[in-house]
Amino acid sequence: MMEDNNIRWHQDDKREEEVEEEEYVLINLDAVTDLVHIPPNAPYVLSGLDTLNPTLIIDEKFRLIGEYEETIGTCLVFSECG
Repeated sequence: MMEDNNIRWHQDDKREEEVEEEEYVLINLDAVTDLVHIPPNAPYVLSGLDTLNPTLIIDEKFRLIGEYEETIGTCLVFSECG
């Protein structure tokens, strides 16, 4: 079997696309929001997700350097509808 650009080639020459995994990041800003006011629709830039210390810049004013922690148990994520 030969792999090329996320497509697997099988002996019968049929193509099978690989399934991409999605990862979600939960950002806990409770400690920060107790100290400073962050507007609900403030623009932000999240970078360095593939590093040990990702960076979050909020409204070009606040630069936060984070760290990863393993979630114990299950984490549920909901979207707002309406």
